Amino acid sequence: MSPELTAAVENAYRVFARYPLKGTVSVCPCCVSEEKARELSTEQLDCISQALLAEYTHSAHSWNGKVEDDLRYLLPRYFELIAEDIHPTQFADEICLQRLADADYRNIWRQKDSDAIDAFFLALMRDRLAMPVEPDWSGLTAGGDPVESALCLIAHASGELTPLLAMWDADDSRAATLHIANIVSHANWHAKQLQNTWWRVEHRPNGQVAMQQIIAWLLRPQTRERLETACLAETDDGAAALLSHAEDIVRSLI
Repeated sequence: MSPELTAAVENAYRVFARYPLKGTVSVCPCCVSEEKARELSTEQLDCISQALLAEYTHSAHSWNGKVEDDLRYLLPRYFELIAEDIHPTQFADEICLQRLADADYRNIWRQKDSDAIDAFFLALMRDRLAMPVEPDWSGLTAGGDPVESALCLIAHASGELTPLLAMWDADDSRAATLHIANIVSHANWHAKQLQNTWWRVEHRPNGQVAMQQIIAWLLRPQTRERLETACLAETDDGAAALLSHAEDIVRSLI
């Protein structure tokens, strides 16, 4: 975990400490046993396991003031686990914070709360941009891209993507540029969709809207120029192939 991301998690623990747990965490009894609910409510917050919090993530399906208070209490532990890349979910990393969208945190929660959340998202994005992209000799990479996954998670939480994309613009590192190339190369451009299927969640429009925002950001002349410049400077054959392929795609679509 980067120092910035560590600091953002620690700040979340400080900011949300003003929301102590009141009574037992609200859960759906069909999904979570009484024993697990009791464990969730009595375990020290920073010791709640990934598996236990994952059970909560997909429970408490209703939305009310108690569930919202529980979310505020648990949020720092969510951030800590996400930062460590051990997401508290039984389904997909990208939807583990979607209750923040239900809370409409940027408009309803107090400014210190929303600022702490946005600071975490910014630190998470910067951390994922620094992760290496390792194409094979032909330019192919395996699996999804961690930056795309982080953006999808933030979108489903109703986070604001504009400052994150501005930060990406300002980050001219090799890794940040290779993430652009990786995401462009794996998108389904015939369907005008990015690779990650969790952009498209039924009854959750945030993902679709955010995906189109990112596509518009990717398909710009600045992106093509950035990929071309990086390709000309690249000394690794596989990375150069990935950059060249992505540049060709962007060139054909803008």
